[in-house]
Amino acid sequence: MILLLEDNPDDERLALRALNSCGVPVTIRVARDGFSGLQALGVDGSSEYSDQPLPDLVISDLKMPLLNGDEVLARAREDARLKGLTFVIFSSSEEPSDLKRCKDLGADAYYVKPVKFDEYLECTRRIVRQWLGPEDAEANPACEVDLSAGRS
Repeated sequence: MILLLEDNPDDERLALRALNSCGVPVTIRVARDGFSGLQALGVDGSSEYSDQPLPDLVISDLKMPLLNGDEVLARAREDARLKGLTFVIFSSSEEPSDLKRCKDLGADAYYVKPVKFDEYLECTRRIVRQWLGPEDAEANPACEVDLSAGRS
């Protein structure tokens, strides 16, 4: 299961279209703000999601209402149940401070949302294939920022 944290309705539609066409059978749950993302992960102490399985992958926008994606990431990494959860940031921001903060907080990857429609769809598909697809799936889509090297 994928948990998609996305507040922009257009980006949500694009991501859902890409995720549903990526060739990997997957259930998708959407949270439209950071607080709802924490609830979906069961971090807020709510029992509402306690019987729900944890997602295999979290794809989170960075700038969102109530809590930003990096704040959700930080809270998730503090929760023993979620330390091993694959958590990737998918943002339009290329700010070095955003990249560094997400790396320091333990993001598994950081992807920059392409502006062009076809590139956006392909990047989203590759994220899923890279993290949930077959082992021979192509890694390192062009939209991925190498967190190990930083950004100049």
